[in-house]
Amino acid sequence: MLYRRTLTREMALTTGAMLTVLIAIALVVLFIRLLGDVARGELPNEAVFTFLGFSLLFFLPVLMTIALFAGVLLPLSRMWRDSEMVIWFNTGLSLTQWIRPVLTFAVPFALVILLLTATLNPWAQTKKYEFRQDLRSRSESSMIAPGLFIESHGGQRVYYVESINPLTGIVRNVFMQSRIDGQLGLVVAREGNYSELPDGSRYLVFKEGRRYEGIPGRLDYRIVHFERYWMRLDPIAVRGKETGIRQAPLFELIDDTSKPARAELLWRLGVPFMAVVLAVMAIPLSFVNTRARRSYGLLVALLLYFVYNNLLSFSQAWVAQGKLNAWVGMLSSHLIMLFAVYALFYLRTRLHVPPWRRK
Repeated sequence: MLYRRTLTREMALTTGAMLTVLIAIALVVLFIRLLGDVARGELPNEAVFTFLGFSLLFFLPVLMTIALFAGVLLPLSRMWRDSEMVIWFNTGLSLTQWIRPVLTFAVPFALVILLLTATLNPWAQTKKYEFRQDLRSRSESSMIAPGLFIESHGGQRVYYVESINPLTGIVRNVFMQSRIDGQLGLVVAREGNYSELPDGSRYLVFKEGRRYEGIPGRLDYRIVHFERYWMRLDPIAVRGKETGIRQAPLFELIDDTSKPARAELLWRLGVPFMAVVLAVMAIPLSFVNTRARRSYGLLVALLLYFVYNNLLSFSQAWVAQGKLNAWVGMLSSHLIMLFAVYALFYLRTRLHVPPWRRK
Protein backbone atom coordinates (compact mmCIF):
# COMPACT_ATOMS: atom_id res chain seq x y z
CA MET A 1 0.00 0.00 0.00
CA LEU A 2 1.08 3.53 -0.77
CA TYR A 3 0.66 4.84 2.80
CA ARG A 4 2.88 2.04 4.15
CA ARG A 5 5.72 2.76 1.74
CA THR A 6 5.48 6.50 2.41
CA LEU A 7 5.45 6.08 6.17
CA THR A 8 8.29 3.53 6.18
CA ARG A 9 10.51 5.80 4.10
CA GLU A 10 9.90 8.80 6.34
CA MET A 11 10.40 6.77 9.51
CA ALA A 12 13.71 5.40 8.21
CA LEU A 13 15.01 8.86 7.29
CA THR A 14 13.89 10.48 10.55
CA THR A 15 15.18 7.64 12.73
CA GLY A 16 18.54 7.70 10.97
CA ALA A 17 18.84 11.46 11.38
CA MET A 18 17.84 11.35 15.05
CA LEU A 19 20.26 8.51 15.77
CA THR A 20 23.10 10.41 14.10
CA VAL A 21 22.40 13.52 16.17
CA LEU A 22 22.12 11.54 19.41
CA ILE A 23 25.35 9.66 18.74
CA ALA A 24 27.15 12.95 17.98
CA ILE A 25 25.91 14.47 21.25
CA ALA A 26 26.85 11.34 23.21
CA LEU A 27 30.33 11.30 21.67
CA VAL A 28 30.96 14.91 22.67
CA VAL A 29 29.77 14.36 26.25
CA LEU A 30 31.72 11.12 26.68
CA PHE A 31 34.84 12.60 25.09
CA ILE A 32 34.79 15.57 27.48
CA ARG A 33 34.35 13.20 30.42
CA LEU A 34 37.27 11.04 29.30
CA LEU A 35 39.46 14.11 28.79
CA GLY A 36 38.76 14.98 32.41
CA ASP A 37 39.98 11.51 33.42
CA VAL A 38 43.13 12.06 31.35
CA ALA A 39 43.73 15.47 32.96
CA ARG A 40 43.46 13.89 36.42
CA GLY A 41 45.91 11.18 35.41
CA GLU A 42 43.35 8.38 35.73
CA LEU A 43 43.52 7.38 32.06
CA PRO A 44 46.40 7.32 29.53
CA ASN A 45 46.08 9.44 26.40
CA GLU A 46 46.23 6.46 24.06
CA ALA A 47 43.23 4.82 25.75
CA VAL A 48 40.76 7.67 25.17
CA PHE A 49 39.30 6.50 21.85
CA THR A 50 39.14 2.87 22.96
CA PHE A 51 37.14 3.77 26.06
CA LEU A 52 35.06 6.13 23.94
CA GLY A 53 34.00 3.24 21.73
CA PHE A 54 33.19 0.99 24.69
CA SER A 55 31.14 3.73 26.39
CA LEU A 56 29.20 4.55 23.22
CA LEU A 57 28.36 0.90 22.66
CA PHE A 58 27.01 0.70 26.22
CA PHE A 59 24.64 3.65 25.71
CA LEU A 60 23.70 2.77 22.12
CA PRO A 61 20.57 0.69 22.97
CA VAL A 62 19.03 3.62 24.84
CA LEU A 63 19.95 6.03 22.03
CA MET A 64 18.40 3.71 19.46
CA THR A 65 15.21 3.46 21.53
CA ILE A 66 14.88 7.25 21.68
CA ALA A 67 15.65 7.56 17.95
CA LEU A 68 12.99 4.97 17.07
CA PHE A 69 10.39 6.71 19.24
CA ALA A 70 11.12 10.05 17.62
CA GLY A 71 11.39 8.45 14.17
CA VAL A 72 7.78 7.28 14.39
CA LEU A 73 6.37 10.27 16.25
CA LEU A 74 7.73 13.09 14.09
CA PRO A 75 6.62 11.83 10.63
CA LEU A 76 3.11 11.09 11.89
CA SER A 77 2.92 14.50 13.55
CA ARG A 78 3.90 16.13 10.28
CA MET A 79 1.16 14.20 8.48
CA TRP A 80 -1.38 15.48 11.00
CA ARG A 81 -0.18 19.09 10.58
CA ASP A 82 -0.33 18.84 6.78
CA SER A 83 -3.80 17.24 6.94
CA GLU A 84 -2.53 14.09 5.24
CA MET A 85 -3.98 11.95 8.00
CA VAL A 86 -7.43 13.39 7.33
CA ILE A 87 -7.11 12.41 3.68
CA TRP A 88 -6.04 8.88 4.58
CA PHE A 89 -8.94 8.57 7.03
CA ASN A 90 -11.38 9.69 4.32
CA THR A 91 -10.15 6.82 2.14
CA GLY A 92 -11.29 4.35 4.78
CA LEU A 93 -8.15 3.91 6.89
CA SER A 94 -8.46 3.81 10.66
CA LEU A 95 -5.90 4.81 13.24
CA THR A 96 -5.27 1.19 14.23
CA GLN A 97 -4.30 0.28 10.66
CA TRP A 98 -1.13 2.32 11.11
CA ILE A 99 0.09 -0.19 13.69
CA ARG A 100 1.15 -2.75 11.08
CA PRO A 101 3.62 -0.54 9.13
CA VAL A 102 5.00 0.83 12.39
CA LEU A 103 5.58 -2.68 13.76
CA THR A 104 7.11 -3.77 10.45
CA PHE A 105 9.69 -1.03 10.86
CA ALA A 106 10.10 -1.19 14.65
CA VAL A 107 10.48 -4.95 15.21
CA PRO A 108 13.72 -5.37 13.15
CA PHE A 109 15.05 -2.25 14.85
CA ALA A 110 14.22 -3.75 18.24
CA LEU A 111 15.96 -7.00 17.29
CA VAL A 112 19.15 -5.01 16.68
CA ILE A 113 18.74 -3.46 20.14
CA LEU A 114 18.26 -6.97 21.57
CA LEU A 115 21.48 -8.08 19.88
CA LEU A 116 23.28 -5.17 21.52
CA THR A 117 21.89 -5.68 25.01
CA ALA A 118 22.07 -9.48 25.03
CA THR A 119 25.36 -10.15 23.22
CA LEU A 120 27.50 -7.21 22.17
CA ASN A 121 27.32 -5.13 25.35
CA PRO A 122 28.40 -7.98 27.68
CA TRP A 123 31.28 -8.74 25.32
CA ALA A 124 32.23 -5.05 25.23
CA GLN A 125 32.11 -4.80 29.04
CA THR A 126 34.41 -7.82 29.31
CA LYS A 127 36.89 -6.36 26.83
CA LYS A 128 36.73 -2.98 28.57
CA TYR A 129 37.60 -4.60 31.90
CA GLU A 130 40.46 -6.58 30.33
CA PHE A 131 41.80 -3.46 28.65
CA ARG A 132 41.61 -1.50 31.91
CA GLN A 133 43.48 -4.28 33.71
CA ASP A 134 46.08 -4.28 30.95
CA LEU A 135 46.59 -0.55 31.44
CA ARG A 136 47.02 -1.06 35.17
CA SER A 137 49.59 -3.79 34.57
CA ARG A 138 51.80 -1.50 32.51
CA SER A 139 54.72 0.31 34.03
CA GLU A 140 54.14 3.62 35.70
CA SER A 141 56.08 5.40 32.94
CA SER A 142 53.01 5.22 30.72
CA MET A 143 50.94 7.06 33.36
CA ILE A 144 53.30 10.01 33.86
CA ALA A 145 51.69 13.28 32.79
CA PRO A 146 53.29 16.74 32.96
CA GLY A 147 52.09 19.01 35.74
CA LEU A 148 50.40 16.24 37.76
CA PHE A 149 51.39 14.19 40.79
CA ILE A 150 50.98 10.52 39.80
CA GLU A 151 50.83 7.70 42.36
CA SER A 152 51.80 4.11 41.66
CA HIS A 153 52.29 0.88 43.58
CA GLY A 154 49.56 1.85 46.06
CA GLY A 155 51.16 5.19 46.89
CA GLN A 156 54.67 3.79 47.38
CA ARG A 157 55.89 5.99 44.54
CA VAL A 158 54.85 9.52 43.59
CA TYR A 159 56.04 11.20 40.39
CA TYR A 160 55.96 14.76 39.15
CA VAL A 161 57.42 16.14 35.92
CA GLU A 162 57.28 19.73 34.76
CA SER A 163 57.26 19.01 31.03
CA ILE A 164 57.64 16.13 28.59
CA ASN A 165 58.86 15.99 25.00
CA PRO A 166 56.40 13.75 23.11
CA LEU A 167 58.96 13.05 20.36
CA THR A 168 61.96 12.01 22.44
CA GLY A 169 60.17 11.02 25.66
CA ILE A 170 62.56 13.14 27.75
CA VAL A 171 61.01 14.76 30.84
CA ARG A 172 62.31 17.93 32.51
CA ASN A 173 62.58 18.81 36.19
CA VAL A 174 61.66 15.47 37.68
CA PHE A 175 60.54 14.82 41.27
CA MET A 176 60.04 11.32 42.66
CA GLN A 177 59.21 10.13 46.16
CA SER A 178 59.63 6.44 46.93
CA ARG A 179 59.41 4.22 49.98
CA ILE A 180 61.71 1.17 49.82
CA ASP A 181 61.79 -1.22 52.80
CA GLY A 182 60.09 1.44 54.93
CA GLN A 183 62.71 4.08 54.11
CA LEU A 184 61.54 7.32 52.52
CA GLY A 185 63.59 8.65 49.61
CA LEU A 186 63.31 11.73 47.41
CA VAL A 187 64.87 12.12 43.98
CA VAL A 188 65.17 15.46 42.20
CA ALA A 189 66.72 15.54 38.73
CA ARG A 190 67.12 17.97 35.87
CA GLU A 191 65.78 15.49 33.33
CA GLY A 192 64.99 11.83 32.81
CA ASN A 193 63.82 9.32 30.28
CA TYR A 194 62.39 5.82 29.93
CA SER A 195 64.79 3.06 28.89
CA GLU A 196 64.26 -0.61 28.03
CA LEU A 197 67.17 -3.04 27.99
CA PRO A 198 67.57 -5.96 25.55
CA ASP A 199 66.44 -8.45 28.22
CA GLY A 200 63.07 -6.65 28.45
CA SER A 201 63.63 -4.98 31.83
CA ARG A 202 62.46 -1.35 31.98
CA TYR A 203 63.97 1.57 33.85
CA LEU A 204 63.51 5.25 34.57
CA VAL A 205 66.85 6.98 34.10
CA PHE A 206 67.33 10.25 36.02
CA LYS A 207 70.18 12.55 35.03
CA GLU A 208 72.06 15.19 37.02
CA GLY A 209 70.20 15.22 40.30
CA ARG A 210 70.19 14.45 43.98
CA ARG A 211 68.69 11.74 46.18
CA TYR A 212 67.63 12.42 49.76
CA GLU A 213 67.33 9.38 52.05
CA GLY A 214 66.11 9.12 55.62
CA ILE A 215 64.59 11.65 58.01
CA PRO A 216 66.10 15.16 58.13
CA GLY A 217 68.01 15.84 61.39
CA ARG A 218 68.99 12.24 62.01
CA LEU A 219 72.54 10.93 61.69
CA ASP A 220 71.62 8.45 58.98
CA TYR A 221 70.17 11.17 56.74
CA ARG A 222 72.02 11.22 53.38
CA ILE A 223 72.19 13.46 50.35
CA VAL A 224 73.62 11.74 47.28
CA HIS A 225 74.56 13.63 44.12
CA PHE A 226 74.42 11.54 41.00
CA GLU A 227 75.01 11.88 37.29
CA ARG A 228 72.68 8.98 36.42
CA TYR A 229 70.20 7.16 38.62
CA TRP A 230 68.47 4.03 37.34
CA MET A 231 65.20 2.83 38.86
CA ARG A 232 63.63 -0.38 37.65
CA LEU A 233 59.96 -0.39 36.75
CA ASP A 234 58.07 -3.58 37.49
CA PRO A 235 54.63 -4.24 36.02
CA ILE A 236 51.81 -3.81 38.51
CA ALA A 237 50.29 -7.11 39.55
CA VAL A 238 46.59 -7.27 38.76
CA ARG A 239 43.86 -9.62 39.83
CA GLY A 240 42.51 -12.37 37.65
CA LYS A 241 39.66 -11.99 35.24
CA GLU A 242 36.52 -10.63 36.83
CA THR A 243 33.16 -11.86 35.62
CA GLY A 244 30.33 -9.67 36.88
CA ILE A 245 26.64 -9.63 36.06
CA ARG A 246 27.11 -7.09 33.28
CA GLN A 247 29.76 -9.25 31.63
CA ALA A 248 27.78 -12.50 31.89
CA PRO A 249 26.49 -14.02 28.62
CA LEU A 250 22.75 -14.32 28.10
CA PHE A 251 22.59 -18.11 28.56
CA GLU A 252 24.35 -17.80 31.92
CA LEU A 253 21.84 -15.21 33.10
CA ILE A 254 18.95 -17.48 32.10
CA ASP A 255 20.41 -20.38 34.12
CA ASP A 256 21.31 -18.14 37.08
CA THR A 257 18.42 -17.78 39.54
CA SER A 258 20.06 -15.14 41.75
CA LYS A 259 18.38 -11.77 42.21
CA PRO A 260 21.11 -9.66 40.49
CA ALA A 261 21.05 -12.00 37.48
CA ARG A 262 17.26 -11.73 37.17
CA ALA A 263 17.50 -7.95 37.42
CA GLU A 264 20.11 -7.82 34.66
CA LEU A 265 18.00 -10.12 32.48
CA LEU A 266 15.01 -7.84 33.06
CA TRP A 267 16.97 -4.88 31.68
CA ARG A 268 18.46 -6.69 28.69
CA LEU A 269 15.10 -8.01 27.50
CA GLY A 270 13.12 -4.99 28.64
CA VAL A 271 14.87 -2.33 26.55
CA PRO A 272 14.03 -3.92 23.13
CA PHE A 273 10.44 -4.50 24.19
CA MET A 274 10.22 -0.91 25.42
CA ALA A 275 11.35 0.27 21.99
CA VAL A 276 8.46 -1.59 20.29
CA VAL A 277 5.86 -0.35 22.79
CA LEU A 278 7.03 3.25 22.44
CA ALA A 279 6.91 3.00 18.65
CA VAL A 280 3.25 1.90 18.77
CA MET A 281 2.47 4.51 21.43
CA ALA A 282 3.75 7.21 19.09
CA ILE A 283 0.77 6.65 16.75
CA PRO A 284 -1.92 8.17 19.01
CA LEU A 285 0.56 10.63 20.53
CA SER A 286 1.27 12.12 17.10
CA PHE A 287 -2.14 13.80 16.93
CA VAL A 288 -1.93 17.50 16.08
CA ASN A 289 -4.82 19.92 16.14
CA THR A 290 -4.75 21.22 12.58
CA ARG A 291 -6.61 24.38 13.55
CA ALA A 292 -4.30 25.34 16.39
CA ARG A 293 -1.22 24.08 14.46
CA ARG A 294 0.36 22.81 17.65
CA SER A 295 0.27 19.70 19.73
CA TYR A 296 0.88 18.87 23.32
CA GLY A 297 1.50 15.29 22.27
CA LEU A 298 5.25 15.90 22.07
CA LEU A 299 5.38 16.97 25.70
CA VAL A 300 3.23 14.00 26.70
CA ALA A 301 5.49 11.69 24.65
CA LEU A 302 8.59 12.99 26.43
CA LEU A 303 6.91 12.52 29.80
CA LEU A 304 5.75 8.99 28.96
CA TYR A 305 9.26 8.01 27.83
CA PHE A 306 10.77 9.10 31.15
CA VAL A 307 7.99 7.35 33.06
CA TYR A 308 8.57 4.12 31.11
CA ASN A 309 12.34 4.27 31.50
CA ASN A 310 12.06 4.97 35.23
CA LEU A 311 9.55 2.15 35.71
CA LEU A 312 12.00 -0.24 34.06
CA SER A 313 14.90 1.05 36.18
CA PHE A 314 12.89 0.84 39.40
CA SER A 315 11.77 -2.70 38.55
CA GLN A 316 15.37 -3.72 37.94
CA ALA A 317 16.52 -2.21 41.24
CA TRP A 318 13.67 -3.75 43.23
CA VAL A 319 14.25 -7.19 41.71
CA ALA A 320 17.97 -6.95 42.52
CA GLN A 321 17.14 -5.98 46.12
CA GLY A 322 14.56 -8.73 46.50
CA LYS A 323 11.68 -6.30 47.01
CA LEU A 324 9.88 -7.52 43.89
CA ASN A 325 9.35 -10.90 42.32
CA ALA A 326 11.40 -11.39 39.14
CA TRP A 327 8.41 -12.22 36.92
CA VAL A 328 6.33 -9.40 38.37
CA GLY A 329 9.20 -7.00 37.77
CA MET A 330 9.65 -8.18 34.18
CA LEU A 331 5.97 -7.78 33.31
CA SER A 332 4.65 -4.96 35.49
CA SER A 333 6.21 -1.94 33.76
CA HIS A 334 5.38 -3.25 30.27
CA LEU A 335 1.79 -4.09 31.19
CA ILE A 336 1.29 -0.62 32.63
CA MET A 337 2.54 1.02 29.43
CA LEU A 338 0.54 -1.37 27.22
CA PHE A 339 -2.57 -0.29 29.10
CA ALA A 340 -1.53 3.33 28.45
CA VAL A 341 -1.23 2.52 24.72
CA TYR A 342 -4.73 1.02 24.73
CA ALA A 343 -6.11 4.06 26.57
CA LEU A 344 -4.51 6.47 24.09
CA PHE A 345 -5.91 4.57 21.10
CA TYR A 346 -9.33 4.52 22.75
CA LEU A 347 -9.27 8.27 23.35
CA ARG A 348 -8.29 8.97 19.72
CA THR A 349 -10.78 6.60 18.09
CA ARG A 350 -13.95 6.88 20.18
CA LEU A 351 -16.71 9.27 19.22
CA HIS A 352 -17.08 12.30 21.49
CA VAL A 353 -20.81 12.76 21.82
CA PRO A 354 -22.17 15.19 24.46
CA PRO A 355 -24.48 13.56 27.02
CA TRP A 356 -27.42 15.83 26.10
CA ARG A 357 -27.32 14.67 22.48
CA ARG A 358 -27.26 10.96 23.28
CA LYS A 359 -30.44 9.01 22.70
